[in-house]
Amino acid sequence: MDKNGAILGLQPPWMNSAGFMGFLPQPSPIGTLPFGAFVTNPISLTPRNPARNRAVVQYPGGFLLHTGHPNPGLKSILKNYQQKWEHLTLPVWSHLLVQTAYECQQMVRVLEDVENVTAIELSLPPGLTNKDQVDLIQAATGELPVFVCIPVDVLEIRLVEQLPALGVAGIVLSAARGMITQNGKNINGRLYGPALFPQLMRALCDLKGFGVLIIAGCGVFSLEQGEAALAAGASAVQLDALCWRF
Repeated sequence: MDKNGAILGLQPPWMNSAGFMGFLPQPSPIGTLPFGAFVTNPISLTPRNPARNRAVVQYPGGFLLHTGHPNPGLKSILKNYQQKWEHLTLPVWSHLLVQTAYECQQMVRVLEDVENVTAIELSLPPGLTNKDQVDLIQAATGELPVFVCIPVDVLEIRLVEQLPALGVAGIVLSAARGMITQNGKNINGRLYGPALFPQLMRALCDLKGFGVLIIAGCGVFSLEQGEAALAAGASAVQLDALCWRF
């Protein structure tokens, strides 16, 4: 049994990142390496359309992705997938996209009654004040453990220090945000690819000793890199764009 996953209650300590497997699990991209949990695509309270300026732009070491996280909303997703989730052998982590504490609380209370949903992943909108961040996190806390997604390039130590007192189970070091100019236009989005791995390892080192579990949620593109992240203190590893390899 892997000691990292045992601390988290997750065996084996591997899973997908939100946004890379849809709303039902797919086979692991690393050979026969099994996943210990399944993370849903991002879910909002109400339906969300694709971004008008959605894009995929390659660069050396990875790619920038901007989609707007389109999804049909929580009610529709549960109508289509709740029974399937309840019969999965893998525990389900629901990844939430929220704008207000009210939205967050409403979604979490519904998901607490869904069998086999065992954790909440919470994305914080960019640009929030510390107070607004704390309000969203407090709204998410309840019966299910909460894992807060923090971009690997934006480690707000003040927020990290507050997380244990807020009852947060852990942090997911998620993909960095960036911008690329193409055809004279600036394109913003998330950055994915092996070029993020050194940043991930640095962040794992910086977050030791804060009293929360850390999940390596970006930059891992091989079994060896995942094992290195676990050895550096990650309690689990999430695979993102690697899941899209054919």
